[in-house]
Amino acid sequence: MKVIVHKFGGTCVESEESQLLSAERIMEAKDHGLHPIVAVSAAGRMGQPYSTAELVGMVTRIDPHIRPRELDLLMSCGEIISTVAMAHLLSAKGYDTIALTGGQAGLITDVYHGHAQIIRIDPQTVLQALQQRKIVFVAGFQGISENHDITTLGEGGSDYTAVALAVVLSQTGHLPFGDELEMAPVHIFKEVDGVMSANPKNFVDCAENESPHVLTRLSYDECVEMSGLGAEVIQNKAARMARKHKVPLMVRNFRRAEVQGTKMGEEPAPTPSGKATSVADMANLALFTIKSDNARLSGQLAEHLNMERLTHFVMGQEDGEVRFAVKREKYRDVIDLVGRVLFLRGMKADIMPGGYGLVSLVGERLRGEQAGLQDLASGTLKEAGIEVLGTICGDLSISYLVGEDSRAQSVKLLHSRFCSKE
Repeated sequence: MKVIVHKFGGTCVESEESQLLSAERIMEAKDHGLHPIVAVSAAGRMGQPYSTAELVGMVTRIDPHIRPRELDLLMSCGEIISTVAMAHLLSAKGYDTIALTGGQAGLITDVYHGHAQIIRIDPQTVLQALQQRKIVFVAGFQGISENHDITTLGEGGSDYTAVALAVVLSQTGHLPFGDELEMAPVHIFKEVDGVMSANPKNFVDCAENESPHVLTRLSYDECVEMSGLGAEVIQNKAARMARKHKVPLMVRNFRRAEVQGTKMGEEPAPTPSGKATSVADMANLALFTIKSDNARLSGQLAEHLNMERLTHFVMGQEDGEVRFAVKREKYRDVIDLVGRVLFLRGMKADIMPGGYGLVSLVGERLRGEQAGLQDLASGTLKEAGIEVLGTICGDLSISYLVGEDSRAQSVKLLHSRFCSKE
């Protein structure tokens, strides 16, 4: 039996038209002899019935402070509703289907509400459904802890659901009564033709030859680096899991079956030497500054912030100061959380609660070339009058902290200078 895991994002299920198009992709897989497992996201965004934002707004209007356990319970509902709707749609078309919550599908997590990590998967229910030749629909973004609390997997968590299911089925290798399992690449369906070389939202008024292009392929390392720096690829935890277990991925447009999309695997993007594969960007960062002569403080800070599962960027230590930026979140008060982390460790910080963005050059061709490119890239920004407030070098990236009002311009400048079409 050849199994394919599909993941459909929120825009793929937000309307009747979208659901019908998504159903077509599932039926096409069946017609090609594949057995689909479908991870489904919550429908749409604020203003649309049963979107996660609407559900959360319903209770935060009563009181904005809701306990993380109850918030997870509430936020899991949007995916469950979408999953039932899609399973029912395919059932109405004559297919045998089953809808499962993340917990029913066997995704067991730790108890860090809002940012849970999958610790193990019991695939028996999914395997039994496959044995019965059912199309399996799984509510994305959620799991269940060992004490039976519903947990959520962080923003973009349905990607994590899809990759985790592919991993466990690949490792299992066979159905309960002996049929061998073969896994096709995981298909991540979105409303774009694939992973772009930069976020198109930053290029609204640009000519076509200045706009970002679709990347035909990415290496696992590029995928992990880009997703960690804000690119809309797949969730970073999902990218890391795919890399660890060598799970091939495809990002495709659910509206356009004829478009190949972006393939993620061992082979990197076909980028010329000295060029970047993409420019990633992240908005809405808060900036913290700590005065300290402790040479180990940068590493200690990173450790503490990792424990709280915060997206953060430590700029390093200079002139008796350590600066670090933290991404603001929808459903956690990050400023308060970081403040408590510092207070419990006897640290004080100057806080700028917003107004910063991170812009990053990313690509396999940058590996080992950061020293030469760093000054060239920062010079490109400075020539345009953009102040660079901090620099971070990763294995495959160079990142610049800039003012939020300069972020989009910085993306366009770096993309024009360092990203070539394939």
